[in-house]
Amino acid sequence: MRVSSPVGRWSAATLASLLGAQIFHVVLAWSVLRVSGPMSAAVVLALGTLPRIAMMTGMTAGLAARFAPLRLAPGGELVRAVLALGAAAVLAAGTLDFTALLVASVAFGLVEAVTEPGTGGLPALVAGPADQQRMQTLRTTLFRATVVLGGPLAGLSALLGLSTALIVNAAVFVVSAAVFALLRPLPAGPSAPTGAMPGPGGMPGMAGPPGPDSPKLGEALALPGVRAALICTVLIELGCPGAFNVGTLLLADHRDWGVTGFGVLVGAVGLGTVVAALAPSFARRLRGSGMGLILACLLTAAAMAGVSRAPNLPVAAVLTAVMALTAAAASAATLGVLFSGPRPEAMGMVMGTVMAAGALAAPLSYLAVGAVARGWGPAPALLGCAGALTAAALVGLADRSLRTATAPEMPVGPPAGPPPAGPENPDGAAPADPAAATAPTGEAPAADPSLPDDTGHLSAKGA
Repeated sequence: MRVSSPVGRWSAATLASLLGAQIFHVVLAWSVLRVSGPMSAAVVLALGTLPRIAMMTGMTAGLAARFAPLRLAPGGELVRAVLALGAAAVLAAGTLDFTALLVASVAFGLVEAVTEPGTGGLPALVAGPADQQRMQTLRTTLFRATVVLGGPLAGLSALLGLSTALIVNAAVFVVSAAVFALLRPLPAGPSAPTGAMPGPGGMPGMAGPPGPDSPKLGEALALPGVRAALICTVLIELGCPGAFNVGTLLLADHRDWGVTGFGVLVGAVGLGTVVAALAPSFARRLRGSGMGLILACLLTAAAMAGVSRAPNLPVAAVLTAVMALTAAAASAATLGVLFSGPRPEAMGMVMGTVMAAGALAAPLSYLAVGAVARGWGPAPALLGCAGALTAAALVGLADRSLRTATAPEMPVGPPAGPPPAGPENPDGAAPADPAAATAPTGEAPAADPSLPDDTGHLSAKGA
């Protein structure tokens, strides 16, 4: 792959963009913790997720459609570089406060929410069909590399000073913008294939928004196992995002592991989600399995409790990776149960309700962890998250329909129709492979297509 080719330029720009986002989030989270304390850090991270929720619901897609993707991509990178430089300047001047950090977090999230729906269609504009396949596969590979390595690299760069790390961060975004600007549309000017422009949330194989013939919400929730699976989803989202994105931050500070230790834990979260994405046979054993869901929730709770009592950073990193792996498995199992239960006409309503519940629960998880940590410390906060996962397991055990749920094997391969695209996770944290969720039609997911997006909240985006 030549750097001068469209594939090479796009890959280099995407790698720089993903690394820049990782560095910014790690430095931002550590800065707000240093400036204002654990509760303020939780508030900043929670409010920073709101623009991404808007992207999931399609609210920013119309705004993105007003701009040409080839201009939107470098423009968004330059705006993020300006935000990083502004934060660096204020930090160096010693006047950085909670309000400035909050504005930076929300503005950064808004730029992502506006640019990502548009830039998702770039491969279709600059490359032919064969190269588009390669570019989407490369995006998945690049994302997996950055979620594992981005956190530790951000922690190491922060050793030079938080303001210096933000200057390096801005330089990375400038490089990304410059390379994006070198991309040119194909001479024939092909139109983007169906599905290249992201839609309002979802993931490969997921049913779309509720249609006119869909049952009402009460009727959908009355279907066997659906109500319990929805409660499990909410409890998982209340437990996991706060533990991944706020709990690890506060634990690293409390144990004096520093920003480098926090970066290592962020990388461990990414490693766990990547392992889940690269183990489709493992995920297929859980898909549609009620007992698989219960077991995954219990294992996640146990790993969270272990992280809260970890005696040193290496042990905490290993347990954090296990926690992320089993949490991704729990999310996959929950989706499998939901797919195996409702009749087809109810899927739109059920999955829309699940997505809304998960999106709203994640910011609450941040705030709850911050509030508990401010009063009693990060270890009790992580134990509270473990309690939420244990409660999810108990809900599954108490509901016979969910406990005994099974589903036939689903074929592995590209979905039958154009997959609606979702956000990349942090998080979210969600989703074990967010990059697969943004693929245009025709991409064969490198990972198991039933694994959820974060989202996210399981991606390192929010960390």
